[in-house]
Parts: sequence; C-alpha cells; structure tokens
Amino acid sequence: MRGRLAAFCTALAVVASAVPARANDFDQFQNARVTYESLNYELAADLFRGLLREATPGDKRPLIIESRKNLAATLLFLRKQREAEQQLELLLEAEPDYVLDPLAFPAEFGKTFAAVRQRLEKARQVEAERRARRDAEQRARLELDDKRRREGMQRLYELAGTERVEQLRSRWIALLPFGIGQFQNDHDNLGLLLAVTQGTLLTAGVVSYAVHESLRDEHPTDPDVLSDAKLAEGASRYVNQISLGMFAAVAVVGIVDAQVRFQPSRSFDRPRPLPPDLKRLELSVGTGAILLHGHF
Repeated sequence: MRGRLAAFCTALAVVASAVPARANDFDQFQNARVTYESLNYELAADLFRGLLREATPGDKRPLIIESRKNLAATLLFLRKQREAEQQLELLLEAEPDYVLDPLAFPAEFGKTFAAVRQRLEKARQVEAERRARRDAEQRARLELDDKRRREGMQRLYELAGTERVEQLRSRWIALLPFGIGQFQNDHDNLGLLLAVTQGTLLTAGVVSYAVHESLRDEHPTDPDVLSDAKLAEGASRYVNQISLGMFAAVAVVGIVDAQVRFQPSRSFDRPRPLPPDLKRLELSVGTGAILLHGHF
C-alpha cells in the first residue's frame, strides 16, 4: 500500500508540474492521502472537501479528479453512500472514460464506481434517445412547414398565371337556328344534333324547291312524259313543304330550348402570360425559410 501511495504521489507531482495548481493544494492532497491511509476517514474527508471547495462540476484538472475519487472512497468508509455516489457522478461527468485502478481501492468501491458509471451511461442513452426523438420531430415539423410553403408558393404561381374570364351571353344569339343557342349555352351535343338536322331539312327544302320550279314551266306533248312530269312536280312540292315545315318546327324547338335554359354568362379560367420579371423568379426552399431570387 505504501509503495502504491509513493508511486501515485510521484505521478501526481509530474501532473502538478504540467497543470497550474497551488503548491499548498498538492501538499493538502498528500496530507489527505496519508490521513486516508491512516484510517482517519473523518479528517481525510474534510481535507478532500477543502480541495474541492472551489471546483466546478465540469473541472477536469487531475488534482480535482483524484480528490473526488478519494473523497468518494473515504465517504464509503463513513457509510455515506449517497454523498460518495455524488462525487463519482461528478467525476464521471467530467471524465466519462475514466478507468479505475481495481488494485488501489477495495472491491466494494469498485462495485459502486461501476454501478454509478452504468447508471450515468443509461441516463445518457435515455437522454440521447430523447434528443434524437425531439430532433426527428423538429425535422418532421420543418419538412411539413417547408412542404406547405412550397405548395403555397406553387399555388400563388399558378394563380398568377391564370385569369378568370366572365363571358356574357346574348338572348338574341339564342334566337338563331342551327343549334347556335345550344352552343352558346355549352350544350354542344344537342347543338350539333340540331345543326345537322336543320341543315339536312333546309337542304332538302331548297333542292325540292329547285326541282319543283324547274318542272313547273315544262309542257311536254307526250302524254306519258306529261304524266311523269306532273308526278315529279307534285312529289317535289310535297317534299319541299314537309322539309321546310319540319325545319321550322325543329328550329322553333331549338330556340325555345335555348331560351328556357339560357344562362346570362359563364366563367372560365384561361392561361395568362406572366411578366418577364416574374418568369425569372426562382423559388428556393430551405429549412424553415423560403427565398425568392429574381433576375432583373
């Protein structure tokens, strides 16, 4: 034991020469160690406490580290378990990788030292996991905020490139045939049907009228030819009357439909050309921030 004490004091003297420390502190440490070796634990505890009086919790000076270790061992002999563990906690918080010499202290002290180290490591692990969860939640919130900002800016850009147009409609146009009123009311299928039907009927009426007019002035002398001409003239007249009558009926039906379902206006979106300076805007989204860079 005396040999280990001499070796320790020699090593501590070397450390003391490299680390600023008052000479009386080193002497007090040696006196405290001698007192500890003499089994005068009460006095040794007071001496070690005196060395630690001005030490901060994170003090890493070798003299402070060794004083905490020896004070903890002294307190264990005085049955002050909690105070001893507090000193070991301060030691390991300052030097987490500190290695205890198992031959320099009793086995009970080594067990206490190991238990305190394990408890601190577990606490550090729990804190690290808590911090990791907190950082992950914070990153998720920032990413969600950035996504919302990007979507908002994209929506603003889309709105800037789109204009709302209101188109006024006319009841006079709704009075026109050939499905024009339906096309104006956006009833394109019905408008197409009316346009084709009325166009066909009007064409039939015009053609039948032309045939009828060409036959009316003919006066063939041959009785058979005359009979055929009269038959063709009568058929063309009937076709003309029926087709024009149906044309008028279909046209009226289309006009009535266009008037009944008439809508004064309609609104629609159409692309709007953006100003050159707005086109050159660049959207840059970072963590917790959005930057707009313009090239003018």
